[in-house]
Amino acid sequence: MVSSAVISLAIIVGLLGFADLAKLANLLTELRPIYLGVAAILIIGYNGTQLVQWLYLLDHLGLAAPGRAATFAFSGANLGRYLPGGSYFQNYLLYETSHVNPAFSSVATTLMVLMEPAVALIFLLVIGIDGWVWLRWLLGIGLPLAGLFAAGLYLFIESPLLPAWLTGHRLFAALADQVVNFRDGLGRIARPRILATTVALSALLVLLEGLALYMVVLALRIDGLAITAALAAYYFSIGVALVVPIFTNLGTLEAGGVAALITLGVSREGAVAIMVLDRAIIIALAIVLAAIAGLAFRDLLGRVGRAR
Repeated sequence: MVSSAVISLAIIVGLLGFADLAKLANLLTELRPIYLGVAAILIIGYNGTQLVQWLYLLDHLGLAAPGRAATFAFSGANLGRYLPGGSYFQNYLLYETSHVNPAFSSVATTLMVLMEPAVALIFLLVIGIDGWVWLRWLLGIGLPLAGLFAAGLYLFIESPLLPAWLTGHRLFAALADQVVNFRDGLGRIARPRILATTVALSALLVLLEGLALYMVVLALRIDGLAITAALAAYYFSIGVALVVPIFTNLGTLEAGGVAALITLGVSREGAVAIMVLDRAIIIALAIVLAAIAGLAFRDLLGRVGRAR
């Protein structure tokens, strides 16, 4: 986990070094605040939609989690998502406040974590990036294969007769109850209507974040980048963050976005400024939302503190 955080920090520092710092500073001094405000509103809308998705999946998992506790867990875990494995911090908070089995609630988190990049890459297949013909070929082949792998993995997990080499393993024996609970939860939400709603919410999520990125482009007075190009750059950055195995998208997402933006004609300084400023707004709002959640749900925060 520490090594992943170090790699993420190194990537961010490397991106800043990749740009001309004087030109980067000039871009940041000429910001148009109105567009930053719109970007912030879109990011808040993203967080609100993701909260709805979290509550929706918990409900269909049949978990009797109080709405207050589920909302606190989601909001309080916002900052943890930038740490390796931090997406599952909300499951820990939900367990400490409501004793909801993490093996059940992690089904919702896992689906949210995987569905968002999957939808983004499908959109990217449609939009494409000018000059990167190989990307459409890669997505056209890779996405169906990933879908087949996911379906096969689901059937394997759902199978009542798991192979002896797996069930006989000491690790499986130690986690057997959690595996059964996860499988039970997966069976509850692996239904067409639930999955379709989750996909629709994920589509809205990636659209809101992509539009927020475009607002940052406008705030920086960078001309010549179409809205579809900004969306494509953002969707590509999500794909890069998914496949680079450091268990956090901090740094990898920015690097992917910078590469796509430069390909689309944005200067090095402009590309770095767009991605870093976008992330800065996201993290700043995450801090604000976490602070609001801590104040609004002081009793739940105290419960988590006592548990430690």
